Amino acid sequence: MAIWGMGVMVGPIIGPTLGGWLTENYDWRWVFFINLPIGLIAWLGIARFMPRQKEASANSFDTTGFLLLSAAVGLLQLFLDRGEQLDWFNSVEIRIEAFGALMSGMLFIAHSVTTGTVSFLDLRIFRDRNFVAGIIVIFIVGLVMYATRALLPPMMQGLMGYSVITTGMVMAPSGAGTMLAMLLAGRLVTRTDLRLVMLTGFILTAFSLWQMGNYSLVVSESDLVWPGIIQGIGLGLVFIPLSTVTFSTLATDLRATGTSLFSLSRNMGSSIGISIFQTLLGRGMNTAHARLAENVTVFSPLVNNSYDLQNPVVLSQLNNEVTRQAGMIAYVSDFRSMMYLTIAVIPLILLIRLRSLPKEDSESAAHVAVD
Repeated sequence: MAIWGMGVMVGPIIGPTLGGWLTENYDWRWVFFINLPIGLIAWLGIARFMPRQKEASANSFDTTGFLLLSAAVGLLQLFLDRGEQLDWFNSVEIRIEAFGALMSGMLFIAHSVTTGTVSFLDLRIFRDRNFVAGIIVIFIVGLVMYATRALLPPMMQGLMGYSVITTGMVMAPSGAGTMLAMLLAGRLVTRTDLRLVMLTGFILTAFSLWQMGNYSLVVSESDLVWPGIIQGIGLGLVFIPLSTVTFSTLATDLRATGTSLFSLSRNMGSSIGISIFQTLLGRGMNTAHARLAENVTVFSPLVNNSYDLQNPVVLSQLNNEVTRQAGMIAYVSDFRSMMYLTIAVIPLILLIRLRSLPKEDSESAAHVAVD
């Protein structure tokens, strides 16, 4: 389970390194082209090694539920991806996408309630306390992990002058931390209270975000690398135990549905997290810039004695520096918000019940959890 889970968590972490290398040495388009051969190899592997299953009856597939859920998720994704570009609800397109996602989601819920066990989503799954707590926690994990990965590259390149390849190399060690933590967590699954392992992981993640929340424009590369490693270790210690306990009490016939919801929660957490923190970043920059600019006037002795405010070149340089400082303030604010969010989710661990599983049942839950 730990080795399999490394692909789930480490892939998005080492992506910036590969993307930076491709962009630096070839062309940014290869960031997309590289998926073609990898996808082909994956498809051939599935076709060759995955066991065949009997086809389900066409009448057992809830087409209406599938279409409603697809519309809700698709419109929500468009809303999140394009909201920042189009100034959110000031855009007609965004209002239409938000309304469509809301209506599709409500219709899907109503359809699932009235259809019962033959619906696309069996609502019995939400009676399991471990599973509900698990998908909420993995939502937050996806939000924090992907939002951090989305904020660090533009911060390093835009404010600190790092090249694309250097940015990728600075971020890469966090993947090593995740791999080591997952291997350790895999050993601890049957030897200790999994809630303690998750608690340790969340504390390490919060600590790493606290370190990021104290960044400045003069931090060294090691100051950027170590918080990433610590965060990687923390997330690795969370993911394996969380996957196990989420499915440990779930009925076998609901595990296929649970697997899908578990992955969907992580992915939606990443989309929502990136959108929220990118929006907060933009607004934070504008606010900080306005506050800092208030002090750059002819009435400030420090500014007036050090700079020729009548020179347009000097004014431009001052504005650029104010923009850099405002940007760092906004990034630090985002990292601190993620730290508070990580701390806030820790009490959910108390909702998780531990149950001793037979060896084969534990292995089954583990495989389903990382599917």
